[in-house]
Amino acid sequence: MSTDTAVRSSEAGSRPGSAGGGFRADVQGLRALAVAMVVVYHLYPSLLPGGFVGVDVFFVISGFLITGHLWREYRTTGTVSLVGFWGRRAKRLLPAACLVLAVTWLAALEILPPPQLQDAAQQIRASALYFQNWQLASEAVNYLTSSNTASPVQHFWSLSVEEQFYIGWPLLFLIGAAVAWAVRRRGRDQASRRVGYAVIGILTLLVVLASLAYSYHDTRVDASAAYFVTTTRIWELGAGGLLALAPERMTAILGRQGWLSWAGLGLCVVSAFVLTGSMPFPGVLALLPVAGAVLMIACGSPAGRYGTGRLMSLAPLVFIGGISYSIYLWHWPIISLWTSYRGHAVGAITGPVIIVVSIVLAWLTKIFVEDPIRKARIFSKSNWRALTTVAAVIVPVALATGYIAAEPVWNGQLGHGYVGAAAMADSAPSYPVKPPLPAADAGHALLPLYWQQDCLQQPTATTVQACVYGDTTNPTTTVALVGDSIAGNWMESMNTIAKEQHWRLVTVLHGDCAWTATPTTNAQSDTACGPWGQALIQYLLKLHPALVVTSSVQNPTTSAGNDLAVEKQIGAGMVTYWRQLEAAGIQVAPIQSSPHLTLAAESCVSQHTTDYAKKCSQPRSAAVLPHTPESYAVAAMGGQVSLIDMTQYFCTSTTCPSVIGNVVVYFDNKHLTRSYAQTLAPYLEVKLRAQFPSLFTYA
Repeated sequence: MSTDTAVRSSEAGSRPGSAGGGFRADVQGLRALAVAMVVVYHLYPSLLPGGFVGVDVFFVISGFLITGHLWREYRTTGTVSLVGFWGRRAKRLLPAACLVLAVTWLAALEILPPPQLQDAAQQIRASALYFQNWQLASEAVNYLTSSNTASPVQHFWSLSVEEQFYIGWPLLFLIGAAVAWAVRRRGRDQASRRVGYAVIGILTLLVVLASLAYSYHDTRVDASAAYFVTTTRIWELGAGGLLALAPERMTAILGRQGWLSWAGLGLCVVSAFVLTGSMPFPGVLALLPVAGAVLMIACGSPAGRYGTGRLMSLAPLVFIGGISYSIYLWHWPIISLWTSYRGHAVGAITGPVIIVVSIVLAWLTKIFVEDPIRKARIFSKSNWRALTTVAAVIVPVALATGYIAAEPVWNGQLGHGYVGAAAMADSAPSYPVKPPLPAADAGHALLPLYWQQDCLQQPTATTVQACVYGDTTNPTTTVALVGDSIAGNWMESMNTIAKEQHWRLVTVLHGDCAWTATPTTNAQSDTACGPWGQALIQYLLKLHPALVVTSSVQNPTTSAGNDLAVEKQIGAGMVTYWRQLEAAGIQVAPIQSSPHLTLAAESCVSQHTTDYAKKCSQPRSAAVLPHTPESYAVAAMGGQVSLIDMTQYFCTSTTCPSVIGNVVVYFDNKHLTRSYAQTLAPYLEVKLRAQFPSLFTYA
């Protein structure tokens, strides 16, 4: 959404597709409805589970109004001015956005724990430069980010989509102008204008159809990333654009069909209640709110009879619509920072207070920032001067970049006193208590290499993606590490051992699939795990490593649930694959699932730097299950395979702490930090060496 959806005569016609001016109060009301859905969804997602479709409504409005503006300019002059168009967009969008980004960053410095500041700084920089949707897409495809705390500027992804739309959309009109010029050069003046119109309309239709088709495809392949990328969203803005380009006779007919606008309103409202975040979106599901918004704009003019125009033109809605851009900018940073500060979700009283604060800040921003800059004579006199407002992005970019550059990068060495798993060894020496790593040294100490290097396959992946670590130049043998992200917990330990023993370590890790022949169920991967597991066994039989190390999440699910009977079924499916490996002469080393906490360890430690031992520990009974799929599978193998249990390096007899030997154990609730995983290497090596002595040629 953006301030480009202002609906004065210079921005919108009195009816869809018209070249004339006129105030569309109903469009302002539609903006109010859209921002209300988004805000309620962010405050109380269970109350309005599909409220995120408000963004889709904004996309349609922006596409309609911006295309209408370009269309009127083209019909008047025969072309469009890129500098003029971009200059007007810059002075409308950037001042308020950069103000919010700068204020948000300064507040984040006081509120957010250190590990979250690095991510917030990166996203603020990406938001200021309007490529944040692509950054979120690249992070969304990584399964491990699913438990991370949302950035206070995450909502800028939609503004990034719109800004990219503003950069490219005028090119369609320039192409139309170029074709019209070529026709005119051939002496066909009368036909040139009609040809130019036709080219613009056809190109718009082709973009919409291509983007819609790609949105359907990409949402099926990778729904997490598809939600954010521009290519899956352009069709929504283009749908509004097609409406703006529609012949006036057609729009006049639509304008008299007021009942259709009520159908459109119904589609928008029903979408907000029926759709949920677990559904594949945008894809074809986005047709519901998009079609609803198109119908409301096309058939809901206040001048029409029996439509929604009068309802959507009510003064309170028009007021909220007029400041909806700033409401959108302010509301999410307030929600995000408040919940981080208080440590819990928004309550029944806090929510309305946040709404009021957001409205007040939005009104003040419009009065003292947006309107004065938009109307300033210094910018009005020159399109180039208006374009220079892009300099406003320097402020948040400089603030965020300065922090990023100043943050220390972990060099892979824990340093004296950071003993990690050694503190849990039987003969652990005493060690000085220091500030826990990586709470004071975030970044690379948190994230394992397989995650940093995109070696965790996506939830919907059905084929094998292998990554190679260890000794890649002159290995003596090959060892494989396979399974889900919990198996990935052992990648850093195995990589350390592999380098010392000159093994070639091949990893095949799936973000959502335990390696079992038993069908599992998950919102994203219920059709992927079976084919992936079958592809993996064929890959391993062909690779023929000396050893396959594997593990999995301790409570995977099937359609029957996640009780002990189900874990036995999962274990039985593991046995199916293990027996094939053993028959081929490939040894198997299953590792017991690592403990799971019910709190985000790294965030908890950051907030409780002095009393983390009390606040951030978990009873062993809650973190360690007595039975896991691996334990059932080992029992079913009848002694052919032995289970490696590393629980003693995570938990005492009563407690599973978040910090061990001054090193933070998990960066969320179940995935190991890179630093702690490395300290586990010598203890994992002891257990592997005892079972597979022939693989170890170096002391």
